[in-house]
Amino acid sequence: MTARRVAAVLNPSSVAIVGASDVPGTLGDIARRNLRQGGFTGPTYFVNPRHGTLDGEPCHASVRDLPGPVDLALLLTPADVTPDVLAQCGEKGVRGAVVAAAGFREGGERGAELERQLLDATRRYGIRFLGPNSLGVIRTDTRLNASCGPSLPKPGRLAFVSQSGALCNAMLDWAASRHVGFSTVISTGVSDDVEFGEILDFLVRDGATDSIMLYMEAVAEARHFMSALRAAARVKPVVVMKAGRAAETDASLAFHTGSLVGGDDVFDAAMRRAGVLRIRAFSQLYSAAGTLGAGVRMTGRRLGIVMNAGGPGQLAADRAADRGLQLAWLSEETLATLRSFLPPSTQHGNPVYVRGDASAKQFAEASRHVLADPKTDALLAVMAPFATTAPDEFADALIQVARAQKKPVFTCWMGDAAVVQSRQRFAENRIPSYRTPEAAVDAIAALGLFTSNQEQLLQVPTPLGPSSTPDKASAQALLDAALAAGNEWLNPAESKELLAAFGVPVVRAVPAHSADEAVRVAETTGFPVALKILSPDIAHKTDVGGVRLGRADAKSVRDGYDNMMRDVALARPDARLEGVLIEPMYLERHGRELMIGVVRDPVFGPAISFGLGGTMVEVIRDRAVALPPLNPYLARDLIRRTRARLALQPLRGAPAAAREAVEDILLRVSEIVCELPDVGAIDLNPVVVTARGAVVVDARIGVLRNPPGALPYRHMAIHPYPSSYHFPIELPDGERGTVRPIRPEDARIEQEFVHRLSEESRFLRFMFGLHDLTPAMLSRFTQIDYDREMALVVVRHGADGAEQQIGVARYITLPDEETCEFAIVVSDEWQGKGIARQLFRHLIEVARQRRLKVMTGITLRENSRMIDLSRSLGFATKADLDEPELVRMTLVL
Repeated sequence: MTARRVAAVLNPSSVAIVGASDVPGTLGDIARRNLRQGGFTGPTYFVNPRHGTLDGEPCHASVRDLPGPVDLALLLTPADVTPDVLAQCGEKGVRGAVVAAAGFREGGERGAELERQLLDATRRYGIRFLGPNSLGVIRTDTRLNASCGPSLPKPGRLAFVSQSGALCNAMLDWAASRHVGFSTVISTGVSDDVEFGEILDFLVRDGATDSIMLYMEAVAEARHFMSALRAAARVKPVVVMKAGRAAETDASLAFHTGSLVGGDDVFDAAMRRAGVLRIRAFSQLYSAAGTLGAGVRMTGRRLGIVMNAGGPGQLAADRAADRGLQLAWLSEETLATLRSFLPPSTQHGNPVYVRGDASAKQFAEASRHVLADPKTDALLAVMAPFATTAPDEFADALIQVARAQKKPVFTCWMGDAAVVQSRQRFAENRIPSYRTPEAAVDAIAALGLFTSNQEQLLQVPTPLGPSSTPDKASAQALLDAALAAGNEWLNPAESKELLAAFGVPVVRAVPAHSADEAVRVAETTGFPVALKILSPDIAHKTDVGGVRLGRADAKSVRDGYDNMMRDVALARPDARLEGVLIEPMYLERHGRELMIGVVRDPVFGPAISFGLGGTMVEVIRDRAVALPPLNPYLARDLIRRTRARLALQPLRGAPAAAREAVEDILLRVSEIVCELPDVGAIDLNPVVVTARGAVVVDARIGVLRNPPGALPYRHMAIHPYPSSYHFPIELPDGERGTVRPIRPEDARIEQEFVHRLSEESRFLRFMFGLHDLTPAMLSRFTQIDYDREMALVVVRHGADGAEQQIGVARYITLPDEETCEFAIVVSDEWQGKGIARQLFRHLIEVARQRRLKVMTGITLRENSRMIDLSRSLGFATKADLDEPELVRMTLVL
């Protein structure tokens, strides 16, 4: 029901304008004319007590007087009366609304109270709304312009969603002259009610939309947003621009990682992991709109460049190197072909320089052969107009080349007046065109990054396996003791103890609270040793003289203890000094100092950082950030995005460092933050790595009380792979099978499973004719979000270890977050053998563990076996009120 009401807001079949008017310049007049001139054919109603008729139609005095059902009410009323009007809409049965007025939370206490009243109406009547401060909704397929913005844009396959109404206006104005069309334009305003996650859920199912652009200023509910964003990005390209990058938090300055990693770093990491493209400038936003609107996609980062002028082409090549693109290494066959028809003085490598006096035919032929080379993923054609050059002829010739190829073609026709017509032709043929080589390469690099981010989206990290058997109980006991004492940080010795419990190699530290004890501990540890101040109030020990290294005997330890306690007391008279930590000196040669850290973002939860370490980390500022959980692919990518990767290579006579050991520590830190929600921060600096391995020399772990009774992994933006839901199952032939959550790599066995189903079984499962899953369906079914959905497959294991899927049961949580909808199907040859019952019971138990309250599903009335099975498991069944040929099954969990 909630999803249907959201759909009524975003794609309504009937509209009422409350506050409609014919007074020029008023919002009521703009909205009325937009709705009429757009050509919307659904029922429309006007409400305004000051008018009897508008456009020859009755104008009603109140929402209560509306004669028919209404999907969407566009509320153009002042803020102080809007809550009452929204409540009237709810009483009348209006399903959704757009609140255009401003002056709510930004209007002081009175405005905040009005905003609370809006939300009360939503809860009371179930009506959903966009806003406040929303411009409205535009749908080009139904010719709906329920907005206070400009005229209806050209039809297209691109959806644009923005928290800024002004940016909506600017984007539509920009697109009008560039042949960029839209399927949907949504101005969310403040997003008090309908929020980005729900809009994404709608757009991913919207058949009129192929790609999505978001402009946002804040994320309210990270889990739902990330879940919906990842679901959308699996089937449609998504581009995100976010404002507010300059925000900082003072609390982060207490440790190295916090001073390096800000909220924008974490947001960027979240977008990478969601498989979307994040852009940072309005010019990039327009560029992305043009590129996505043209339907351009890339499968790799190898770029071919064809140019008729050396300078601009070289600028493009330089920019490509700066942006991480690879210049395609053309095959010898391609080079030989180019030599056969280009003048001898031309450049036949990549970039391919065809000279300023080349004909349009030669330019197009060179472009065709470069694009056809198997080592080329995309082509950039750069043309500078010369006196002998006809830009339009060049454009027409290149358009013919682009039409014959599936690989993307990008163009840069430099200049202005001489190339206006050429750019227009490119736009009409959905070929991206840019004014400068740099802008073109930036757009291509952005699409390449999108392709790379899609690889991150496919990663579903699993537990580290038998090699990792963490002592979770001991680690949690350390956190519990710190929380009970009111401490915000574990001391370094406790921090290393927690790390060791998860298998992280550490240099052990032993506390000493007097000079005599320090000597005894040092003698037990073995000389030489290091002394480090032990104080809950001092984060950076070297800054206050709190480190003494290389103490080789008892006297130097005693003197070091006394002198350090005196010096630190003078430097920090406010600090509590509890003694020192004694550590063995780490004396490996060729050690590289790295830093691994964790911050706890208030929106996205834990984020892991990696980079060069040591005392100068704030100056070097080398870091990359990723959201947990990590797997080896993600750990390697995290290392690859830093300068620290260079330090791991052979360096000045030192052998290559053990990169695998660094990856292992990253994976174990990921496991810590996944399994211990009370860990609020981690600072491992330095982590020393040599050819023999890696070890944590210094460590601090912050604690953060997690809400009691929270669901597992609720502190994270991305739910880890739920390996705890692996169950053995006995098959009727005596074989052993496994019930487990589905994974992206199950695409092949899922496709084979559906293909093997009989026509009847496929029809009963999907309720429409289907032979094979489409690529989009296959992606959607195997790349699931374990936070809000679950798909359990039954697999049998062949003699060669290969798996065969013989059944699947899945549910998806509905927007009320209490109800889930299920579906189940078993291979025909395994039906009637008890497998469906076992599978269904496991699915019900998972839903109960996730604290869902109701499981529901629908099936065709003729599917008697499904109906009987559900009844035997406690489901109540009844005919669907809207479609009597369907039966709804409901179980209170």
